Amino acid sequence: MTAKPVYEKTEGTFAVPRYFIHESSPVYKEAQKLFKRIKWASPHARADARMNRFNAFTSLLWAVTTDKNFVVHTDLNSSSYNIRKWPIPYRAMSETVKALEAMGWLKHHGVRTKNRQIRYRASGQSPMRKMPSFKVYELPWNPPVVQIRLGRTDLLQAPWDIELMANPKWKGWIKEDLLPPMEELNDKLLGHEFVLFPYGKSDDVQVQYRRIFTNLPQADGQPRLTHGRIYPSTFNIPSKTNGWRQKTLIDGNPTSEIDVHASGLRLLAEDEQIGFDLPDTEDLYTYGQLSGLDRKLTKKVVQAVINRVSLDRQSWPKSFRDDKKTSELIAGRDWKTYAKAISETYPALSKVRKDHGMDLMLIESDIIIRAMNYLLDKGIGCLSIHDCLIAPTDSVEDAKKALLEAYSDKGFRPPQLAVEWSSS
Repeated sequence: MTAKPVYEKTEGTFAVPRYFIHESSPVYKEAQKLFKRIKWASPHARADARMNRFNAFTSLLWAVTTDKNFVVHTDLNSSSYNIRKWPIPYRAMSETVKALEAMGWLKHHGVRTKNRQIRYRASGQSPMRKMPSFKVYELPWNPPVVQIRLGRTDLLQAPWDIELMANPKWKGWIKEDLLPPMEELNDKLLGHEFVLFPYGKSDDVQVQYRRIFTNLPQADGQPRLTHGRIYPSTFNIPSKTNGWRQKTLIDGNPTSEIDVHASGLRLLAEDEQIGFDLPDTEDLYTYGQLSGLDRKLTKKVVQAVINRVSLDRQSWPKSFRDDKKTSELIAGRDWKTYAKAISETYPALSKVRKDHGMDLMLIESDIIIRAMNYLLDKGIGCLSIHDCLIAPTDSVEDAKKALLEAYSDKGFRPPQLAVEWSSS
């Protein structure tokens, strides 16, 4: 399997501890020649040790040849390897980096900051810089089913809370309390067949999910987990825009997507501190002062406000301007117009607490996991994307019941549901 492209950042390219160069590569022999020149502090007597070091070297070599500034970084935290279970062992990677540094092929670059690995730059005389760019392959690896991270934005890219996950006390807690529900869910999913169309072509996949929490530690050092959404681990959900997601088959049957209308706004309305009455309307995003505004943009602003973007700001958030699709939506539109309409329609949004949006995600994820189990226990295969279900079209009513039951179990009123699409 060829490696997926890793986008380059100004601080260097990540040498993933699973990348390696295949024997069929046109630069394989040249990479072997470079590898044989490395002077090791201790010999690699065993064949597997040599192979691991060679894989580590070629991962670093690939990063050097890929980065425009020849700056690289990799995982050099032994606890991280214990948690992530990288295919290339920590010892192999750390010994390779040390050897290359001792020979002057790699040199420290920049200043190391918190939660950031050391950056290295291939020096001007380093033979690693002379290697032409090449393709790498990926050693088999799946990320841990349960992950705890430190970030509050860009959650999938946030640093892992390795210190927490590797701590014996919390490691036991994760194993006993957080892992079983996900292992049970994934085990049930193995009993069903899924055909996805990521690029319009059929792809039989094994569906397994991982759950990502964010730790917001309390003053006494105890963890406080929030976020908790589930994400695909062994597959990718196809795009709905191009109609590829609508082709999804579950157990050979066409499917439908069942959505909860305005899930975050709905859960916020039932918050015990700032709860409010929702209007009786077909669409909460076009109600009242919101009528006449771009619905997609209104929805994005409401979601952003729930996640702590202030309605009192003077212009569009940077995240809106930096995202290509969102920037196209805001073109020619004024932030204050949307902020004023939203604040007048839903005044309670001004009372959103810090990390409130993250806590609502945790509730949503608990609800969706329960809804998936409801269907799977009935022998109905399903998929999920945050607050919606994808299920066989002939089981749409069961999917609706699953969501209603899950909301009720968590103490919430019945949500407004809609069938987004049906491929039958």
